[in-house]
Amino acid sequence: MTTLAGALALLALIALPAFTAPPRLASPDHFPDGDGRAIAERACLICHSAMLVTQQAKDSTGWEKTLATMRKWGAPLSDGERDTLRTYLVAKLGPRPAAP
Repeated sequence: MTTLAGALALLALIALPAFTAPPRLASPDHFPDGDGRAIAERACLICHSAMLVTQQAKDSTGWEKTLATMRKWGAPLSDGERDTLRTYLVAKLGPRPAAP
């Protein structure tokens, strides 16, 4: 009986489709269109590649912390530009939906 149960368990495992994560597209090497793109190109690309930024998936708080740090390190952003850029980054590069 143990052999039969083992064989059935093995058969069940073989019959189940293997779980594979959905393929992840490479991060783009350019900023997506939108209000804030010109600011990102001017303020971010002086130190970073676009791909370094586009691979991020931060919420509003995460982007705010990043932008505050970048400003401390010399990123040329006014307060208004920072707000526009944060809104753009959240909309275009915000948190990704959870995998099913």
